[in-house]
Amino acid sequence: MTDSSLKVIAETFLIGGGYILTSACLLNFNKYLMNGRFPYAKVFTTFHMIMATLLSLLLYKFAPSLYPSMDKARANWKAVLKFMVPLGCLFAMNLYLSNKALQYCTLSFVQFCKEGNVALMFALACLIGLQAFTWYKVRILSIVMLGCALCAHGEPEFAMKGFLLQISAQVAECVKNLIGEVVMSGSGMKLDVLTFVAFQTPISFVPLFIFMVQSWQPGVWAALQANWFLLILNALNAFALNVVIATSLKRMSAVAFVVIGVVKDGIIVITSAMIQGDPISTQQKVGFAVIVVGILLWGHMKIQERKTNQEQQLQQLQEQNVEDASIKETELVAIADLGEPSPTSRALANSNDSI
Repeated sequence: MTDSSLKVIAETFLIGGGYILTSACLLNFNKYLMNGRFPYAKVFTTFHMIMATLLSLLLYKFAPSLYPSMDKARANWKAVLKFMVPLGCLFAMNLYLSNKALQYCTLSFVQFCKEGNVALMFALACLIGLQAFTWYKVRILSIVMLGCALCAHGEPEFAMKGFLLQISAQVAECVKNLIGEVVMSGSGMKLDVLTFVAFQTPISFVPLFIFMVQSWQPGVWAALQANWFLLILNALNAFALNVVIATSLKRMSAVAFVVIGVVKDGIIVITSAMIQGDPISTQQKVGFAVIVVGILLWGHMKIQERKTNQEQQLQQLQEQNVEDASIKETELVAIADLGEPSPTSRALANSNDSI
């Protein structure tokens, strides 16, 4: 094994480990705060947006290279804001509802529900024509949904209110992701993760702040004073996750990202049971195993699709190059013919001169 291969493997483990660690820490941290320490979901989410905005500005000031599309976004800020307003509102809704759901559901149950996002995204994408419907994809997603159903049915502490809050949060998240994919990519303004966050967080802050003020509760100030340090650490954890995700998307292969994502989900479930004491039934363990199989099959299919698309694009490019070369050769021949008359043309010209 070459040094470069070892370097890639080491980098994958380092970035992947950071992604798993920051993600698992954040979810357990959120659950810890929402369960009694700071049970104010609107204030909690608004505080996240304030900190994320400030940290984005600081990071951009000292490390602008981490924001490769920021200059383009700033030059077209009106168009970016036009698209970002609905995305920011959906993001605010997603964060608030998911944090609120943690007051009623176990962290492991929330994670089981999130695995169904892949099926929800596919259904919504088919509805708006972003993806082609195939029964092969439906069969794979049926495996995922079967696992989700087993996990939900086997939940020892099932709470309908928490379940509805979490599903609503996931719908908002999936709609946001689809709108982002359509308008940001289709309009030629595809942004990197950190630039996207830098624009999104202050927009998300506005509706959250309005709702927070309207529903202000007397115990908020006391809870802020008692937990301000934990809230700052939690916000730093959330921002660190954004940075790690941006690095992962840039440095890791699609295969590695899918595999590490599955490992991350498993570790979150395990740590929630160990740290939070969440009960996990045997049926849920079986259901999660079924989900993992479905996610791996789906990831493999998407990777093969991407590979096929890349091969088709390469083939089209090669065909275009051949066509361009053929046209250029024809043009050169035509120019040569115009510049140097053929023997027959010269003979006719000479005969005309003699006449």
